Amino acid sequence: MAYFPFYFELKDKKGIVIGGGNIALEKVSRLASFDATLTVIAPVISEEIKKYESDRIKLVNKKVELDDLVGAYYVIAATDDEKVNADICRYCREKNIPVNVVDDQEKCDFIFPSVIQRGPLVIGVSSSGASPQVAMNIRRQIEDIVPDNIEEILDYLASVRPRVKTEVTDAGKRHKAFKHIANECMQKGDVLSPEELERIINMYCRI
Repeated sequence: MAYFPFYFELKDKKGIVIGGGNIALEKVSRLASFDATLTVIAPVISEEIKKYESDRIKLVNKKVELDDLVGAYYVIAATDDEKVNADICRYCREKNIPVNVVDDQEKCDFIFPSVIQRGPLVIGVSSSGASPQVAMNIRRQIEDIVPDNIEEILDYLASVRPRVKTEVTDAGKRHKAFKHIANECMQKGDVLSPEELERIINMYCRI
């Protein structure tokens, strides 16, 4: 079974990570880079996880109780206790809360892909659990073709959208203009000069 790659905004959505060891650390570190709002619950929380404590990431030293999961947007069970993981999974599915039980695919409503993150560019590669190593290898191949300055290019493309929307009034021509500008940036490996942008906009205003 393949997983569909939904992309969700995690900021200000209540995520809960159950566990305080290395597996939980890996999930917390990855989610933190997306400004996730997390509560980490475990009787013992590693010093490495404690480094992530902030206004967005809360640490709670205790055994998890099902009431702790009320209102969660998603839950990650990263404990080494199969019964605890099973109880969490059962509760979440009863309450329609997406749950990920680490290393137990049958108890996962979502999985973690191998991710490339460069500013607003996010590329996820997944083998749907068949082989995380294959996904990682393919991710590395993709990384090699992503321009080093992709963040600058994407910021530039976002900045010119309002002007293109204003000046190219026909929707079909505007779509082609956006595509043309993006392709020019990627072929050039850099942002366009004011003259290059002016030329493309004028082209689509005339046709």
